[in-house]
Amino acid sequence: MIPNKIEALPFYSYLTEEEKGFLQKNMKILEFDEGDLIYTPARGSLGMVMVLQGAVRAYLISEEGKKATIFRLREGEFCMLTMACAMSQITFDVEVEASEACRLLLIPTEVFSTVEQQNIYVKNFSLELMMERMSSLVEGVQQMMFLNLEQRLASYLLDESSQRKSDTLHITQEEIAENIGSAREAVSRTLKRMKEKELITVGRGCIHLLDKKELYALL
Repeated sequence: MIPNKIEALPFYSYLTEEEKGFLQKNMKILEFDEGDLIYTPARGSLGMVMVLQGAVRAYLISEEGKKATIFRLREGEFCMLTMACAMSQITFDVEVEASEACRLLLIPTEVFSTVEQQNIYVKNFSLELMMERMSSLVEGVQQMMFLNLEQRLASYLLDESSQRKSDTLHITQEEIAENIGSAREAVSRTLKRMKEKELITVGRGCIHLLDKKELYALL
């Protein structure tokens, strides 16, 4: 089934037949369970991945061990998991894990690099993707530094609602805390205040957004 997946690559139509064959021969399908670690700088480069099913998240880890999500990928989205060199001057570790059971299409680093050197369209794709992810990193750091907890929580809930196309989010407070780099107790208190303001309702493992307009106003 791997050869059929190559057609989903944005630069597919610009590949030569030789390049298409080379990628088809060397692509891999990876499967992960929820919570599995997919990438860490200590393991070195992995390559370019496309999410076929499920979802993954990339997060920063502070020296105190706190995690803060910087971007999430869902079906049909891409990422270059070769970030160690680009981020060598940043004093955070960046890791990627399966936020739910997932299947990934992987083009190993050495394979992608070979085609990238031959094809300007692949090179442009790579640069745009790296810039997009670096922008996500900067945005994540800015949120941690300049937004208060209520604002970070509102931003997260709105983003999840948009991504999932639903105002009802099936997610635990522990998951939220990890995603925004906070303690579960602090998240619980903030959710309670939002509930009192009638911005949301909170159930066991479930949050429903009642007033998106006011949540946006918090930002």
